[in-house]
Amino acid sequence: MKRANSPLAAGCVSLLAAATLMAGNVVAADEETPSLLQFYTGPNGSYARATLEVDLGFFSQGDSWFGNSRENLGKKSDYWWESLVRPGLDMQYVLPDSQSFYGRIDAVQANTFGGVDASGTNGPFYDTSEDVGDLRIDRAYMGWRSGTLFGSLGDDFLDLSFGRIQYFYGDGFLLGSQGFGGYNRAAYWIGSRKTADYAAVARMKSGNWSGDLVYFKADDRAKTDTKLGGGNINYAIENVVSLGAGFYMLDSDDERRDSMNVYNLRGGINPFALADGIPALRPLRFDAEFVHEDAGRRKVVDIDNPDFANGKAWHITASYAFEDVPWKPLLSYRYASFDENYDSLFYHSSDWGTWFQGEILGEYVLANENLNSHMVKLRLQPIDPVTVNLIYYKFKLHDATAGGVSSDKYADEYDLIVDWAVTDYFSLSVVGAIATPDDAAKELTGGDNTWSYVMVLGGLKF
Repeated sequence: MKRANSPLAAGCVSLLAAATLMAGNVVAADEETPSLLQFYTGPNGSYARATLEVDLGFFSQGDSWFGNSRENLGKKSDYWWESLVRPGLDMQYVLPDSQSFYGRIDAVQANTFGGVDASGTNGPFYDTSEDVGDLRIDRAYMGWRSGTLFGSLGDDFLDLSFGRIQYFYGDGFLLGSQGFGGYNRAAYWIGSRKTADYAAVARMKSGNWSGDLVYFKADDRAKTDTKLGGGNINYAIENVVSLGAGFYMLDSDDERRDSMNVYNLRGGINPFALADGIPALRPLRFDAEFVHEDAGRRKVVDIDNPDFANGKAWHITASYAFEDVPWKPLLSYRYASFDENYDSLFYHSSDWGTWFQGEILGEYVLANENLNSHMVKLRLQPIDPVTVNLIYYKFKLHDATAGGVSSDKYADEYDLIVDWAVTDYFSLSVVGAIATPDDAAKELTGGDNTWSYVMVLGGLKF
């Protein structure tokens, strides 16, 4: 194998907003937390504060695109930088009866510089310069929570919000980000845009039940005028069982998406936590999700067009937490399948490997379409502020013919990820990864070398 001409030095910090890591619904108002930039503290928990997030990342790789990045991206991709500065204002006003109004606005200055990123979004194949900078408003929303207004249904039974909101459902398998980075928006990996162009969300929660209704227009780079409306309902008993179902309808200038109906089922269970099962097996958990995309009236208009076929995707995950073992190991296995007609829509990340599958291939090459994947993941916590993830992926195409190749065997990837919460305000992550091509990857990319990759990205958040 050829060795990289440049040294591998780099890594990454994943500073996804804490709300993005929620198991549920919409990323809107942040929870009230102490802030160095809070300039008003009022009665009943009211506050106003400035916010600031700063990310800076350096990315380096060897033999990208399996040694053929020039052919695939128009220019060789060895290393590049990304930065993001996000200043904003965040407020909450709580009435004496506990109802509250909240809002937030922030601007984002995003930059990519120093080289072509591994997806080539600032390369010669697109109408951008290699050094890209972009400034615009991202989050901008207002909302109201019911407090104890509906007393028998619980505190904050109803939460209404509207504006530029990031709508997140479950772990991001289907819906997680309605804005996109890279290209003329810069900061492809960090993700400079996450919110919808506009959205309205009604969230409801009472006891173990929750649900929401949503309507949004995606802020996609292609400007397809894609709108989505629908809702979901969920039932959960913490650390025991969770069940959810959703239905969404799409309207879009993209013919593949126009009139699509989307059905979603998801659930998780700790089977031995029920009725005081075997103690050693209580940490065993299973999670699964299924999505069916109905082509709707598109199929009636042009029944022979394969682009208008129904699509489906699903996954099943088994995990076990070694609760009394040093370093708190969490071992998991996941199988995921996305058929050749599935549209991955607005998936996003809630954890390493979910749902960008692989820090090389899932970030820069493969979408969650026409893909089958195996993932084995071990998470360790040697000390409280440090978490280590070791992840293995095996990728295969769901349908080799639809992918235009003779073999369905794509590649293997190995990731090592270290996250360090240095202080309450500063985080650091380092990622090292290699990917080895199989027959399908060699056919599609024209490369046959091992792709190696390292990232370092640090972030401040106030």
